[in-house]
Amino acid sequence: MSQIINDDYKEFLKKLRERHLKKRKVKDKNKPIAVWMQDDIYRDFSIGKSLTIILRTEGCYYAREGGCLMCSYLMDSSPEKITAENIINQFNYAIEKYKEKIKDLKDFSVKIFTSGSFLDDREVPKKAREYIFKKLSEFKNLKEVAIESRPEFIDEYKLEEIKNYLDVNVEIGVGIESFNEEIREKAINKGITNEQIIKAIKLAKRYNIGIKAYLLIKPLFITEKEAIEDAIYSANKCIELGCSRISFCPATIHKGSLMEYFWNKNQYRPPFLWSIIEILKEVKENNPNALIMCDTAGVGSERGAHNLYKCKCNKLIKERLERFTLTQDLSILNVECDCKNIWKAYIEVENKNIVPLGDERKLLL
Repeated sequence: MSQIINDDYKEFLKKLRERHLKKRKVKDKNKPIAVWMQDDIYRDFSIGKSLTIILRTEGCYYAREGGCLMCSYLMDSSPEKITAENIINQFNYAIEKYKEKIKDLKDFSVKIFTSGSFLDDREVPKKAREYIFKKLSEFKNLKEVAIESRPEFIDEYKLEEIKNYLDVNVEIGVGIESFNEEIREKAINKGITNEQIIKAIKLAKRYNIGIKAYLLIKPLFITEKEAIEDAIYSANKCIELGCSRISFCPATIHKGSLMEYFWNKNQYRPPFLWSIIEILKEVKENNPNALIMCDTAGVGSERGAHNLYKCKCNKLIKERLERFTLTQDLSILNVECDCKNIWKAYIEVENKNIVPLGDERKLLL
């Protein structure tokens, strides 16, 4: 019976994904999804500039089968075939756009992301990866390179490929999400195990390549209190295993995701900003030498992490989170607002409830 339910669940997720993928539009295959330059923090805690390039690929293979319950990055992928030449052209477009700014910098880093895994040959062919690594190696002021991948693609061949070209700090961002396997599977549907994660971390260490742990704050089906506890536990575990940095990702409601499905039914609420502050403080205080970051995409909006709607602290805390990421200064997170009492009451009431509560504004309607 459980297998039948499981198969039905997978089929539901796949159909939900396919329904939204039909809405994708054909875009220029020789231009990246986005490219920008911003202030960033390096692994040695110094601050510099990073060039971020989001390549347009055919997307995450796992997402096409249903994928993670909170993610819809596949919507940014191409509905048409993307060749190695297309990806090379995208990279060249991004570099050409910022080459004058790069030339004047003492040092800089490059982040190359896709809507899936940079190390998956189906998404980014070896020919394109090697071209990109070779071109990056020609920059004398390049300090760091960051890519992203699911752990199953992190093997000796791919790591040797990287080291053959790049003699700088390299980090691979991995969506670990949670170190609780039950949460990762049932509340996220990640499709990876702790064993795979640990293997990838150990292997990367052998090649002196860092693993940036992406940790999701508040997956589906758990309470606010459980989300806080899980994020803290997962970060401490990743640091213990030797991850080069922790990047917390507060949940944001992506269109076409199962998370949106439950949010629309008022059976899910994105995390409170007070929860994020508590997590960051706890993890940083216990690991002062660890590099702790927090993504602020969507923060303060209805679909992203927020406190009470239209409360002035939403914007203030977002700015503080961004400053903390750059400075690692915990005192920046010392923020107070009257709505903090609402957060405390929400946690207390939710813990007495049978299921996690939805959004407090919708509950009052």
